[in-house]
Amino acid sequence: MDRIFIASVIFLLLSLLAHADLAQDLRQLRNTISETSKTGKELGDLAGYSNETNSPAKSTITSSTVSEMREGDVLVGKIANIKLYQEADKKAKVLARLGRSDELIFTGVESNGFYSVASNGGDGWVEKMLVKKR
Repeated sequence: MDRIFIASVIFLLLSLLAHADLAQDLRQLRNTISETSKTGKELGDLAGYSNETNSPAKSTITSSTVSEMREGDVLVGKIANIKLYQEADKKAKVLARLGRSDELIFTGVESNGFYSVASNGGDGWVEKMLVKKR
């Protein structure tokens, strides 16, 4: 009788441990899904897509054409650490790195997916998909 009782207690403890591991795994899975969702939203915002419709956002500026932008418009970064290039090319010399709150003045020139801007870090080029109208 003692052996059956001891075996039952061991089985019960093993079951509890297995359930505790399962609960921990479920918490980790929930956190991973939440982080993935946040990352997806940030990427969608960066690409100019709305979360509700999965279609291009209908905001005032989506950085798609110069006709929406006018010389003198104030731009800000969509993300931090945007590179200010010497030329409209990702291989060009990086003049500065700009923060999200840095204001840029659009000079009215677009080339190769870049906007020509004036900033506190100097004049240069930023990737147009990384900035938005303020």
